[in-house]
Amino acid sequence: MSPFQDWGLDTTRLIAGFAGGVAHAFAFKQTQPLAQVSSVVVGTLCANYLGGLMSDAVQHYTGSVIGNPASGFLVGLTAMAIVQGFVSVVQSRIDAAKGVSKGDGK
Repeated sequence: MSPFQDWGLDTTRLIAGFAGGVAHAFAFKQTQPLAQVSSVVVGTLCANYLGGLMSDAVQHYTGSVIGNPASGFLVGLTAMAIVQGFVSVVQSRIDAAKGVSKGDGK
């Protein structure tokens, strides 16, 4: 067992997510250093924790088996959209609980 596994880190997914985050930064022509670093960090971490879930979902819905590196890369590539979507959903639920409707500006 590697020391990374003690913290729940899968080195294969981390590397694949890193590559996906780098690909995302290049594909979307991110020129700002913070945007580039964010893309890579978010891609790496999301791939580690969501890569297995994606692999299972693909197998469940398509019957195809997608490997650990491939699922990590795909999650890393799409991680910024995944995180932005999740944050948007959480924010809208918080606003709804507070009674703030969209466009109120409060």
